[in-house]
Amino acid sequence: MISRYRSKKMVGLVGGVLVSALGFVVYISVQPTAEISRQWLPISSAPLVQRLGVAGRIEPGSLQILTAPFDGVVQDRPVAEGQRVERGQLLMRVDTGLLRIQLRDSLAELLKARRAVRDLQGWVHGQEMARARRALSTSQSTLADTERKLHETSVLLERGIVPRMEVDALKQQAQMQRLELKAAQIELKEVGDKALGEHRQIADMQLANAEAKYQALLVLEGQRDINAPFAGVIVRLPGNQADAAARPVQKGARISSGQPLYALASLEQLNVVAKVDEGDINQLREGQPVDITGDGFGGILLNGSITSVGSQVLQSEFQGSGASYSLIVTLPTLTVPQQQRIRLGMSARLSIITYQNPAAIVVPPDAINDDSGQHFVNYRTTPHSQTQRVNVSTGNATSEGVEVFGLLPGFILTDSHY
Repeated sequence: MISRYRSKKMVGLVGGVLVSALGFVVYISVQPTAEISRQWLPISSAPLVQRLGVAGRIEPGSLQILTAPFDGVVQDRPVAEGQRVERGQLLMRVDTGLLRIQLRDSLAELLKARRAVRDLQGWVHGQEMARARRALSTSQSTLADTERKLHETSVLLERGIVPRMEVDALKQQAQMQRLELKAAQIELKEVGDKALGEHRQIADMQLANAEAKYQALLVLEGQRDINAPFAGVIVRLPGNQADAAARPVQKGARISSGQPLYALASLEQLNVVAKVDEGDINQLREGQPVDITGDGFGGILLNGSITSVGSQVLQSEFQGSGASYSLIVTLPTLTVPQQQRIRLGMSARLSIITYQNPAAIVVPPDAINDDSGQHFVNYRTTPHSQTQRVNVSTGNATSEGVEVFGLLPGFILTDSHY
């Protein structure tokens, strides 16, 4: 190597002297010649997994606002804002004094409604029907007696025994009694109809409403103890802390039905919220598996999945050069030890599996040939078998090469330049 370098150097010096003597300079450019080595490489199928790394933050999967079930007074409040609570733990107890008053009033309405329906069920044999029947019977008897007297008096009038004035008086009296009889018949029918039709329907509906109201109040009475529906952390109520509705409710305070009492952030179900650049967003879709780790996880590896891929640019990104979109990954239900390690607000690293093929074949790019837009490779099943031209379609590019489809394990011809 040294002798060759020296000989080349001497030739260069001599050439330089000769050129200088002639008074002109000639520049000679020598380009290296690329040599091509063709070789057969073995190929086989292997798993191919492509991932996208994203940074995110742990947030609760659900935030539930617990409200007052009824009007009352706070009897006990054993937890405070920021405290961690377990599923079923007592959060607040409400005194039921005011509710018991409503229960008694509701029970009275229920008993009245039941009595009204019961009266209508035995209406035919009830007091009003008996009175209406007696009034009708009395009217019928009185009219019959008056008509008999009128007939007798009319006979006496024909004989000239009684004056016509007496007959006319009896006729007028009979006419009035006929009207009274008709009124008694109408009243009997109306009284009888009360057990049927709209009257009975109204009574049944009033009874149903009274029973529903009473049962609803009984259910509310059983909700005097407000327990945590899931394990979580008591957080500040949404809204301005200066607003009275957002302030914590203290023991002895009077509360009204529906008033917000606590905001409970779930620890059993957590999400990871992240931002994804516009260049990567189209690689993501709902349901893709995600591996989640974090500096504060204590070595815990969680397996989640994408539940939401943002379709609108984040508001804070409008002024930037590139757009970002929100990404939500749902974690599996955490065990109690995991809940103690993983806390709200922790940073998390997401490794999103954007593509995977358990039996992928990857070949070097220089093994793929192009013929009028059709890709093909030179293929052999064994090193010494006959060469075949196999048409392939390309898939994802990797650091090792290009994924191809339509090819079986074997040997391919590559062109290596050096």
